[in-house]
Amino acid sequence: MTRIKEYMELLTSELEEFRGDVNRLKTINDQIKDAKVAIDLSEIKALLEEYNNQLKRQSELQERQYRRFEVLFKKAGVYPKWAIITFILAILISVVSLVYAYKTKTTLEKFKDANHIEKVIHNK
Repeated sequence: MTRIKEYMELLTSELEEFRGDVNRLKTINDQIKDAKVAIDLSEIKALLEEYNNQLKRQSELQERQYRRFEVLFKKAGVYPKWAIITFILAILISVVSLVYAYKTKTTLEKFKDANHIEKVIHNK
C-alpha cells in the first residue's frame, strides 16, 4: 500500500506541475495575441530597388548588344545576292543542257536504228 500511496503522490505532483505549465502557456498565448509585430522593410526595399536598377541596366546592355548583332548580321552577307542567283542559274542551265543532250542522244540512236532497219529492208 505504501508504494501505491507513493505513486499516487508522485502522479498528483506531476499533474499539478502540468496544470501549472498549461496555465503559464495560456498566459503567454494571451500576451502573444495582444502583441503586435512590426516588420521593418526599409532594408529589403533598398535592396530590391538596387536589384531592380541592376536588372534595368542589364536589360539595356542586352538590348544594345542585340542591336549590334542585328547590324552585323545585316552587313555580313556571306555571299552577295547576285552571286547566289548566278550560281543557281548556272546549275539550272547545266541541268537543262544535260537533259537536252540525253534526249538528243536517245533520238539520234532511234534514228540510227530506224535507218539501219530501212537499209536492211531495202537491201533485200
